[in-house]
Amino acid sequence: MKKFHYSWVLVMLSLFFPVFACAQSGDIPSDPKLHSVGDVLLTILVLSIVFEAAMTPIFNWRLFLKYAEGKGMKTPIVIGTAFLVFWSYDLDIIHNLLIALGQKAESGFGGQVLTALLIAGGSDGVFRIFTKLGIRNPAERKKKAEESRAAAPTSPQTDSAE
Repeated sequence: MKKFHYSWVLVMLSLFFPVFACAQSGDIPSDPKLHSVGDVLLTILVLSIVFEAAMTPIFNWRLFLKYAEGKGMKTPIVIGTAFLVFWSYDLDIIHNLLIALGQKAESGFGGQVLTALLIAGGSDGVFRIFTKLGIRNPAERKKKAEESRAAAPTSPQTDSAE
């Protein structure tokens, strides 16, 4: 597995080294379209990180761990929250990306839904990166969820002998 990572790094360095060399000499051609696309992609990255950080308190909440952990609730919650935020702020990243690529597009409901799905996927990607870096620990969350479920009081049973 390490060989794969090293070879991947070497391939990336060989692809981007000329760009880094041009950046130091100032010879990078200026293309406004690339800058606009870069701005949109940076927006996606930042919003994905923000949504991951913002949703963490909800997903670490004892009630969520007790009743919803491991039941497939996180993704719909992130998608719904992202859609409500984007709808209220009239933010459509898909529309912005198409405009940056020089296409004619109108902002709308479909673009906001795709934007919410995109940010939810990005948030999941950020979670995976945080897990690899040791910032998030899914095993610890699973243990907390099991402890919360085990500590739940059982419903009182009536004794039929009374």
